[in-house]
Amino acid sequence: MSSFTLLLKFLFSIIFDITDFFFGRIPGFGTVFDILGGFLGLWLWGIPGGLQFLEIIDITDQIDAFIPTMTLAGIIHILTSNEK
Repeated sequence: MSSFTLLLKFLFSIIFDITDFFFGRIPGFGTVFDILGGFLGLWLWGIPGGLQFLEIIDITDQIDAFIPTMTLAGIIHILTSNEK
Protein backbone atom coordinates (compact mmCIF):
# COMPACT_ATOMS: atom_id res chain seq x y z
CA MET A 1 0.00 0.00 0.00
CA SER A 2 1.42 3.37 -0.94
CA SER A 3 2.01 5.99 1.72
CA PHE A 4 -0.43 8.32 -0.07
CA THR A 5 -3.20 5.72 0.11
CA LEU A 6 -2.43 5.13 3.77
CA LEU A 7 -2.56 8.87 4.45
CA LEU A 8 -5.95 9.15 2.73
CA LYS A 9 -7.31 6.24 4.77
CA PHE A 10 -6.13 7.85 8.01
CA LEU A 11 -7.58 11.23 7.05
CA PHE A 12 -10.89 9.57 6.20
CA SER A 13 -10.82 7.69 9.52
CA ILE A 14 -10.13 10.87 11.47
CA ILE A 15 -12.93 12.72 9.68
CA PHE A 16 -15.28 9.80 10.40
CA ASP A 17 -14.36 9.82 14.11
CA ILE A 18 -14.92 13.59 14.35
CA THR A 19 -18.29 13.19 12.63
CA ASP A 20 -19.13 10.36 15.01
CA PHE A 21 -18.30 12.63 17.95
CA PHE A 22 -20.90 15.19 16.87
CA PHE A 23 -23.59 13.37 14.88
CA GLY A 24 -23.11 9.84 16.20
CA ARG A 25 -24.43 10.97 19.58
CA ILE A 26 -27.96 11.44 18.27
CA PRO A 27 -30.02 8.57 19.74
CA GLY A 28 -31.14 6.11 17.08
CA PHE A 29 -29.16 7.78 14.32
CA GLY A 30 -25.96 7.00 16.22
CA THR A 31 -26.68 3.27 16.13
CA VAL A 32 -27.27 3.32 12.38
CA PHE A 33 -24.12 5.43 12.00
CA ASP A 34 -22.17 2.81 14.01
CA ILE A 35 -23.42 -0.04 11.84
CA LEU A 36 -22.48 1.76 8.64
CA GLY A 37 -19.17 2.72 10.24
CA GLY A 38 -18.48 -0.95 10.95
CA PHE A 39 -18.75 -1.81 7.28
CA LEU A 40 -16.65 1.22 6.39
CA GLY A 41 -14.03 0.09 8.90
CA LEU A 42 -13.91 -3.37 7.37
CA TRP A 43 -13.51 -1.84 3.91
CA LEU A 44 -10.74 0.54 5.00
CA TRP A 45 -8.78 -1.57 7.47
CA GLY A 46 -9.91 -5.18 7.12
CA ILE A 47 -10.50 -7.20 10.28
CA PRO A 48 -9.22 -4.48 12.68
CA GLY A 49 -11.85 -2.17 11.18
CA GLY A 50 -14.50 -4.48 12.57
CA LEU A 51 -13.78 -2.94 15.97
CA GLN A 52 -16.14 -0.21 14.87
CA PHE A 53 -19.03 -2.67 15.33
CA LEU A 54 -18.31 -2.66 19.09
CA GLU A 55 -19.77 0.83 19.23
CA ILE A 56 -23.21 -0.71 18.70
CA ILE A 57 -23.04 -2.03 22.28
CA ASP A 58 -23.55 1.49 23.65
CA ILE A 59 -27.31 1.84 23.22
CA THR A 60 -27.24 5.41 24.55
CA ASP A 61 -24.94 6.50 21.69
CA GLN A 62 -23.15 8.83 24.12
CA ILE A 63 -20.07 7.03 25.45
CA ASP A 64 -18.76 5.51 22.24
CA ALA A 65 -18.48 8.93 20.57
CA PHE A 66 -15.44 9.73 22.71
CA ILE A 67 -13.40 6.78 21.41
CA PRO A 68 -11.78 7.26 17.97
CA THR A 69 -12.38 3.63 17.03
CA MET A 70 -11.82 3.97 13.27
CA THR A 71 -8.46 5.69 13.76
CA LEU A 72 -7.42 3.11 16.36
CA ALA A 73 -8.34 0.34 13.90
CA GLY A 74 -6.02 1.95 11.36
CA ILE A 75 -3.18 2.06 13.87
CA ILE A 76 -3.75 -1.59 14.76
CA HIS A 77 -3.77 -2.49 11.06
CA ILE A 78 -0.44 -0.74 10.51
CA LEU A 79 1.17 -2.32 13.58
CA THR A 80 0.03 -5.84 12.72
CA SER A 81 0.44 -5.74 8.94
CA ASN A 82 3.40 -7.35 7.22
CA GLU A 83 3.46 -4.72 4.48
CA LYS A 84 6.56 -2.59 4.28
